[in-house]
Formats: sequence, structure tokens, C-alpha cells
Amino acid sequence: MMLPSKEWLICQAKKNFWKRVSWLSFISIIAILGDEYIKEGYMLNPSDITNPLAHEFWFVILAIVCLVSTYISERKEVGGDELAK
Repeated sequence: MMLPSKEWLICQAKKNFWKRVSWLSFISIIAILGDEYIKEGYMLNPSDITNPLAHEFWFVILAIVCLVSTYISERKEVGGDELAK
């Protein structure tokens, strides 16, 4: 049995990278909100957004990552591979 080449594996990993990042961050946001609601009894506390140890901080970071990765993946689908240059 012959193993696939290194180039093929890298190509497959890069194929839908931004979509995967977008979905992973979206699922993480839902998990964080669920954990926050179960542990604290509320969804978001705006005063905790600047505290790096709080759930709200990571919610904001992941929301930004989700928005940017969704924008990049949509842009790559519409305009081709011009962002890779």
C-alpha cells in the first residue's frame, strides 16, 4: 500500500481551511455560551469583555475570528484565489 504524497496531504488540508476555521469558531462560541449559561446563569456580562480569563473575552475573540474567516472563505469562492497572492 502506497501512502499519499506530502504535497497531496497539504493540498487537502488547505482546501477548505477558512470554512473549517469558521465552523470551528462558531461551534466554540455556542459551547462557550452554553457553558456560561450553565455555570453562571446568564449569557453575557458586558463588564467582563476586557478580562482575558472570562468567557465573554473569548466569545468576542472567536466572534471576530468567525466573521473574518467567513469573509475570507466567501471572498475566495467568489473571486477565485486572489487572496492567496
